[in-house]
Amino acid sequence: MLDAVQIVVALFAMMSVGYVLAAKGWIDEQVAVFISKVIVNFGVPAAALDNMLHNFDRAMLGEALLAALVVFGAILLCLLLGRGIAALFHVQQGRKGIFTVMVGCANTIFIGLPVCQALFGEDAASYVLIYDMAHSLIFWTLGVYLMSRDGSEKQPFFSGKTLKKLLSPGLLGLLAAILLVLLEVKLPIFAEKTFKYFGGLCTPLALIYVGYVLYRTGWKNMRLNKDMLLAILGRVVLAPAVFYLVTRLVRLPAELSMVFVTIAAMPVMNNTPIVAGEYGSDKAFGSQCLALTMILSLLTMPLLMLIFNGLY
Repeated sequence: MLDAVQIVVALFAMMSVGYVLAAKGWIDEQVAVFISKVIVNFGVPAAALDNMLHNFDRAMLGEALLAALVVFGAILLCLLLGRGIAALFHVQQGRKGIFTVMVGCANTIFIGLPVCQALFGEDAASYVLIYDMAHSLIFWTLGVYLMSRDGSEKQPFFSGKTLKKLLSPGLLGLLAAILLVLLEVKLPIFAEKTFKYFGGLCTPLALIYVGYVLYRTGWKNMRLNKDMLLAILGRVVLAPAVFYLVTRLVRLPAELSMVFVTIAAMPVMNNTPIVAGEYGSDKAFGSQCLALTMILSLLTMPLLMLIFNGLY
């Protein structure tokens, strides 16, 4: 428990750096965009290549596909439950779609990846990317469709724009790594070192970026209401509970199950309020839930490690 708390404190120290730099004006919107692009376009695919090539072989790829299917099914179940909660508790019109998406879709890369690497070691990056493969497919199709129904601009379930979003650098890096594993390609040392160093950027840069987001959201905008409370409970309580039950039911290995449950308990996905704004959903509601779930994770992360000691 103490180790988990110290890890979480270290993560929040890095978030605090981002918060302070934003407050001082050192990180503005342009710098934040730059940081985001470095993480998404270089850090994440490099981490995928580095971890897959060092920790996977041909025999393990079949297990990875099964794990991705389990994640896919569990997220769909979370979305279904989120939709039911929205109807049962009369969540405000104009935010039912984003409410449902926030219950089902977690912050896999910007927070989930560094947290899982800190808690379970560098090898956990491959598991996070397996999760993100199924997660991205759902978010950029069903997730966008649900949020578009909150506004006046109705989005088709699948489009060319959706396909472009699906083919993210992280996913392409993962697919390239899978191909190299299948072909049993051994990369030269300089390439391995390059991927390792770029992959190491993910944790500090992602958490600095999160600190910037927290500063931009602003404490004065935090107004907890019924819809927000339900969304937060769905994100940090319901989703990990669903993932625990599903992963244990299909008997995934304990470490893989713990990583998936941890990701499922992560804060709201960064892209959620951004996409919500594009399609007329309640962007402010999403931003506030994102910030509050980030703050709450200071408690939920060490609590998860304590619960894991009793469950696994």
